[in-house]
Amino acid sequence: MNQVLTKRILSIANKAIGFILFIVCLIAIYSKVMTNDNLQKYGSSIKDQFLKITVGEWVVLLILFFLNYLIEAIKWSQAIKELSPMTLPQSLRSVLVGQAFAFFTPVRSGDYVGRILFLEQENKLKGVAQMAWSSYAQLLITLLIGTIALFFNLPFFPWLKWLAPPITLAAFFIYFSKGQFTGWFKKITSLQIKNELKVQLVTLSLMRYCIFILQFTWAVKILAMPIPIIDLWIAIAVLLLCLSSIPAIALTDLIIRGQLIVLLLAPWYTNTLMLICFSTIIWTVNFLLPAIIGSFLLLGFRIKR
Repeated sequence: MNQVLTKRILSIANKAIGFILFIVCLIAIYSKVMTNDNLQKYGSSIKDQFLKITVGEWVVLLILFFLNYLIEAIKWSQAIKELSPMTLPQSLRSVLVGQAFAFFTPVRSGDYVGRILFLEQENKLKGVAQMAWSSYAQLLITLLIGTIALFFNLPFFPWLKWLAPPITLAAFFIYFSKGQFTGWFKKITSLQIKNELKVQLVTLSLMRYCIFILQFTWAVKILAMPIPIIDLWIAIAVLLLCLSSIPAIALTDLIIRGQLIVLLLAPWYTNTLMLICFSTIIWTVNFLLPAIIGSFLLLGFRIKR
């Protein structure tokens, strides 16, 4: 009898925790977005521009959003395959819940918290390490392509184009180094992953990066912005490089992203309001939408015991 009662209490507690996490995430996202000065200032103009976009154009953008997070879900499932095998739907759910937490935490650190919620207690620490490898792989691609782009579009701090290459080379060396440590640092060795998996993560990261570029390209098209496609790609590569090196939460990322886009695309397009609208579309699809979906997915959360 006591065991049955205990199980019922635990079941109710699990559901309650999921509901509480859902409410906390939803309130945080709503309050952060509604009190954002940038959105309040340009909200009406952006709304008018959004209304001009057809349903079909939105569908294409949503398909790109789905592909983006599908690839990230594949990355995550591959990273933890030996640790805690997940189906693709389970991995996708984990990734989206991570986005809900990342939305209002510094440097998107909540992404780690959200994902490891779905791992067994004894695997959580190792799961953090595996995710770090996955994130590192994405950073490598951003560094590599961004470093090349710096030589073609850099309206500020021109010396950065000479600093970026050695940093990128060092990052690749550290990533693919076997890192066999002894003594106090022996635990670091245990967190290493196979080179085959590292290559796989980098390959998937490159695919995801291409989806990012396609999203920006499509957004420019549906907003009818006359920017040469090669110049756009170069500017976006520099933008992603800059964003990867600036600590921020997803909300302030909207403001920083908007200002950088205005700066990087100024030689080809001077309509600041439209550039901010362009930036807002990408931010909404890549950060706000998955954060909202992830918050709803928290309703079905169960504690891993």
